[in-house]
Amino acid sequence: MTATLLRFGVTVAAIPLCARFMDGVHLINPNNALLLGIVLAVLYTLIRPLLRLVFKLASCCTMGLVNVLLDAMVVNWVPKIVRNSVVIDSFWWALAVALAVNALRLVVDMLFDKDSIRD
Repeated sequence: MTATLLRFGVTVAAIPLCARFMDGVHLINPNNALLLGIVLAVLYTLIRPLLRLVFKLASCCTMGLVNVLLDAMVVNWVPKIVRNSVVIDSFWWALAVALAVNALRLVVDMLFDKDSIRD
């Protein structure tokens, strides 16, 4: 339970952190950026598993690269849902944000769930 809450919190905080440290991610409104992080965390919890299930065969054929592209698409959708929050310059910056979010979530998984690391 603690790992799930921490993973959710890391996902919420990742967007403002990426806006601070990545040149292609621009913060417009800090409050909306936190809301954007919450929406991203909810999408990662609900939509991401469904997308991965639908594209499971393609993911197996590409050794997981499809999952990375799906995560970048989700990151690219979120600023369109929450307006006036963050501007992501290109799909490549969305991919960088998705990789950063997944890296932070992996660290949480490694700290709390040492027996099995989930996606």
